[in-house]
This record gives sequence, C-alpha cells and structure tokens, in this order.
Amino acid sequence: MKKIYISILCAALTCTVSMAQNVATFEDLGLATESYWDGSDGSAVFTSGDFSFVNNFTDWGGYTSWDGFAYSSMTSTVYAALSDQFNSCVGHGYDNSKTYAVVYFSAYAASAPTIIEKNASSFEPKGFYVTNSAYAYTSMCNGDSYAKKFDETDWFLLTITGYLNNEKGNTVEFYLAKDGNIVNDWQYVDLSSLGTVDQIQFSLSSSDTGQWGMNTPSYFCMDNFGDANPLTSIKSIDTQELNNRTYDLQGRLSNENKGFQVNNGRVIFVK
Repeated sequence: MKKIYISILCAALTCTVSMAQNVATFEDLGLATESYWDGSDGSAVFTSGDFSFVNNFTDWGGYTSWDGFAYSSMTSTVYAALSDQFNSCVGHGYDNSKTYAVVYFSAYAASAPTIIEKNASSFEPKGFYVTNSAYAYTSMCNGDSYAKKFDETDWFLLTITGYLNNEKGNTVEFYLAKDGNIVNDWQYVDLSSLGTVDQIQFSLSSSDTGQWGMNTPSYFCMDNFGDANPLTSIKSIDTQELNNRTYDLQGRLSNENKGFQVNNGRVIFVK
C-alpha cells in the first residue's frame, strides 16, 4: 500500500462542490429491467438530463438496423449473437446503476453519434463515464469471424470531437484498449478541454482495420454524461470525521483502504 503525502488544509476539503442536476444518467428514461431501447419507435432522439442523444433506426422490410445512441438495462456481460449487442462488459451502469447508453458508430451512417443540449443551446461539457460493450470486449479478448484477438500491439480508440456553429473544434481521445489492456470497468473521460460547443460527435478507430474498414465491433457504452471530474467533486465532509477514515475521490467512505485520508492537515492519498 503506497502513501503519497500532499500538504493541504483540511478546510479545503470541506467546501461543497455542487453536482450538476443536468447529468444524463439515463435512469430518468424509465426503462424496464433486462430490456433496451434501440429507436424502433421512430422517435429518432431521446433526452436524459439536459442532453439529447441522436438515434438512427431503419426498417428495411425484413430486417432492421440502428446506429448512434441506444440505452439498455441488460445485466448479461456475454456476447454470443447480435441480439447481445446491448450488453455491456460490466453488466450495469456506472456506480451500479441500472441504465446506461450503448453507442454504435457506423461508417455508413449519415453522421457520427451526436449529443446536443436539449434546447439546442451551446454548453461547456464536463465529462462522462465509458466502458466497452460486451460485443467489442469479447471480440478483442477472443477474436471472432471478422476480427482478430488483440495482442499488446493493438489499440481501440474513442475520439470525441466538439463542434460550434458547424465548425470543428478540439478533440479528446480515450483508448478502450491499448498495450495489452482492454477496459472492463467504468472510467471517467474529461471533456473540459473541448470548451464551448453546441454538439459533440463520437467516432471509433482500431488497429484491426482491413479493406472494408474497421474489423473490431464499433460499439462502446456510456453513462453519466455531463458529470464533473471526480477529482474535483469531493462532497462536503465533516472535519471531525476525517481522521482515521478513508474516502474515495468522490468523498464517499471507502472500505478498500484506497483513496484519501487526512492526518494533521495533510491529505494522504493511498493506492
């Protein structure tokens, strides 16, 4: 167990950082357990918190397809057939919530998966949590009929791009797989560097790409879009209770002896 000492006043930790009320948790969509929404109702968009998520669903008269954003409450982490495309690799949303978004990036779609503010206003994005879908994770771990099993030289990259007045702005990159590591938990992606935007688009790329494009299944899962960086979101903590307790970086009591402790006015990060 490694301890890192950082000089800081306890009082600095006792300030309350308000959590935004507009976070898209997807819990407000009222989805039944063990189910999903893929856009088959033709609504083309859904809204959670203060954000709208674009969905493209097509009935081809014998089969259907979709791309963009869907949402799911599936708990299975197995991918055995396309019917499992709405499973995540962890089986739940961030912080054990029920509902999460599933994102499919199609190279043949008219546009990349897109998020806008629900009133079409500009906004300054904070961040969100991301993990692999069961489909992509299973493919990268084992290979499949189209894609290879990943080795240490392979990578799977999520690119997030901000736009303002139809002008392309900054980008943020997050590796869903790299250097032999494949993400299988919820991880935070900070979007603050995008600045002011009126829409955000998502794309995927992979080292496993052939003549017909990317072979790795182009899916990922998202939760809590608009959430603040947990490193700056420590909630109010009573200074009388700080000592001899361990807190995670969101200010919650931790039983894992990992997080931070306070001793004589200094924060001790334990990892």
